[in-house]
Amino acid sequence: MSQMATQNYLMAAGNMEPSKPLALLIPGLDGTGKLYYRQIEALSARFRVRACEFKQCASSGLHDLVDDLVRDTAGEAPKSIVVVGDSFGGTVAMLFVLACPERVRSLALINAFPYYRRRFRIFLGCYLAPLLRWPGVKSVKDFIVDRELKSQGILQDDRMRYREVVKLVGFAGYRRRLELVREVNLLGQLDRIHVPTYLFAAGRDRIVPAVEEGHLMAARIPRSTLFEFPRAGHALLLTPGFCLGDYL
Repeated sequence: MSQMATQNYLMAAGNMEPSKPLALLIPGLDGTGKLYYRQIEALSARFRVRACEFKQCASSGLHDLVDDLVRDTAGEAPKSIVVVGDSFGGTVAMLFVLACPERVRSLALINAFPYYRRRFRIFLGCYLAPLLRWPGVKSVKDFIVDRELKSQGILQDDRMRYREVVKLVGFAGYRRRLELVREVNLLGQLDRIHVPTYLFAAGRDRIVPAVEEGHLMAARIPRSTLFEFPRAGHALLLTPGFCLGDYL
């Protein structure tokens, strides 16, 4: 059995129909897959939806995450999988497409990056991550994140659910994924991604310079289309009115 767990958010009959293509949803740094919850119902009308959860391991590498996905999708028909990656998950999604292009129908990247340019920020994040074990520090972080989400128009119910999801994030796995961001460099491989690719970039993303990265990837990925959302932030998946299924 693969170590990549599947989150079953919607027990709809349509989600169980084997004739539908698979929508493989790859999470960001949270690693839970649960932040796709607003998108599941619309996607399930056309796809079998699988929101993945990264294993909570302090030693996993990028290729370990990709290998889990490769094993989990081994029985899918050729050119049938719609691969979606959010933020850090976009890196994993691109690596999966590069590893198994014959399985992929299309690729969607949400506030993603082929190389994280803010090197000092990620270094600082890795260095300070152990402080999140302290309740006081975690409370301050949660307060700041909640204010940021509110400023981006994220509704209160969604902010509360976001906090509940974050409580489930394992510290060791989260810190390891932060470290993996420093290893990412797909700049020289973007032109090898030949599946139709949809790029979603939020103009108010304070974590990833999403619009800049979106334009860079659009220029290098041959069959790509860029969609910009000037008023949205990093949590585009939770933004009212954004429906991934409308684009796929």
